[in-house]
Amino acid sequence: MRTFPVPTSRRIKGFTLVELLIVILIISIFITFASVNWNVATKKGKEALLEDFSIKVALIREDAISHYENRVLEFDVTNSEARVGRLDIKNGFVETGLLHLAEDYRIKDVVVNGQVFPQGKCYVTFHASGMVDRTLVHLEGSSEYYSLIINPLTAKVTGENGYTEETSLKGRNNPS
Repeated sequence: MRTFPVPTSRRIKGFTLVELLIVILIISIFITFASVNWNVATKKGKEALLEDFSIKVALIREDAISHYENRVLEFDVTNSEARVGRLDIKNGFVETGLLHLAEDYRIKDVVVNGQVFPQGKCYVTFHASGMVDRTLVHLEGSSEYYSLIINPLTAKVTGENGYTEETSLKGRNNPS
């Protein structure tokens, strides 16, 4: 009996171009998400403190503007804490949230509209018009000082190394 070989497709072992493109696409998506999370996790110290504080100040200002109501940021210099809230005629300060500061920094003093508060509590008002009290927050780290400056017109927060005096800010066209 005579047998005939059945024609079979001779496939070379390997991956097709479509399969390779799909795998590369999936890997690139994973790398994108991993790099974003890596950048957030690696920020430490002053840079992370400034970014976090700036975002929170911007949110407080936007909340005051959108609700047509003043918001207040209470600094407790003695306990090195900051709270967000509003001032009520009957109840005084009503807390609506807590503003966390970096663990390796503590509040040394706060300057609000030219008045220094080295201890106790002070209030920074975010007005419904978008204006903010002129504020300097001096933070003390393990071996250095760091100053956070809140611009009264835009509520933009800038950070400077060292203990920044308010008199040194007058040359910046800062309303006094």
